[in-house]
Amino acid sequence: MQMKNFFFIILMILAACFGGAKAYIDHQLHIELDTSIQSVAELVPIEYSEVSTSLLGSVYIRHLRLTIPNSDPILINTITLYKAYQFYNPNKLPQHISMAIQGIQIPIPISDTAAPTPVLVSAFGYAPYYFTLKELRELGYARINADIHIEAKPDKHKMSLWGKINAQAWGELTLSADLNNVPTPASLSIKTASQIQLAELTLSYTNKGFINRIFTHLARRNKMTVNRLKYSLINQLKNSMSQAKITLDASVLTSLQQFIQTPDRLTIHLKPNPPLTINTPIYTFPKSLGLKMTTINSN
Repeated sequence: MQMKNFFFIILMILAACFGGAKAYIDHQLHIELDTSIQSVAELVPIEYSEVSTSLLGSVYIRHLRLTIPNSDPILINTITLYKAYQFYNPNKLPQHISMAIQGIQIPIPISDTAAPTPVLVSAFGYAPYYFTLKELRELGYARINADIHIEAKPDKHKMSLWGKINAQAWGELTLSADLNNVPTPASLSIKTASQIQLAELTLSYTNKGFINRIFTHLARRNKMTVNRLKYSLINQLKNSMSQAKITLDASVLTSLQQFIQTPDRLTIHLKPNPPLTINTPIYTFPKSLGLKMTTINSN
C-alpha cells in the first residue's frame, strides 16, 4: 500500500510539473504571437482568443479575427501547426510541415452599384460570359467558407508542397508543387525568396455546383439556352487562341471544352523548362510552361 501511495505521489508531482511547464510554454507562445501580430497590426489588425500547445508539440491559435478596411472581418476558427518544435532551429528546414486552417469565413466586398464590363473583356468578345460580384451575391456567393490543409516535405534545398482547400459550395481545390532553391528560415530574404524555382505544379478544381449555377445565370441573362451558351463560349475560346497564334498542347483546348460541357473536375499541370522563378520574363510564356490539362467527368 505504501508503495502504491509513493507512485501516486510521484505521478501527481510529475503531472503538476508538466502542467506548470505547459502553462509556461503557452504563456511564452502568447507573448511571441502578440509580438508578431504587433509587427503587422498597422496593415491588418489581428485579434485572437487563445494560443496553446499539445502533448505532441502542436500549436493551436483559436478564434482569429482579421479586420479589413471597408469590409466585414475575416474570421478563422482554428489554426493548427503540427510538430511546431521543428521550427526551433532556424538554420534547418523542418522534416515535415503540416498545417490546418479550419472554419475560415471570408466576406467578399460587393458594391450595390455594378461596375461596367471591362473594356478588354468586351473588346475580345467575352462580355456575354462576364459576371460581376453583385451577380455572385444574387446567386448566394457573398462569402467564402473554407477549410485548408497544407503539407510540405523539404529535402535539402528542395520542397514538395501539397494543399487542399475545401470551399464547400464554391468547390474544392487541390495543389501539389515541387520547388527548388528553398532557403532555410534563417537565410530567408527578398533576394533568396526570388530565387525559389517552380519545377512542377498540379492544380485540380472539383466543381460542386458553382460553375453550373454561373452558366445557368449567364444563359438566362443572355436569353439563350445553357447548351447554346456553352457552344458559343467554346467557339469564342477557339477563335481567341487562333487569332493570338498561341501554340498550346492539344490537351488544353480539349479539356476546356469538356469541362465547359460537363463541369466536374479540371486539372492543370505545369512543368516549366527551365524551372520558373519570379524573375522569369513573361514573354517566355506559355511556350516554356509545359502546360497540359485533363478532365474527369463523373457521368
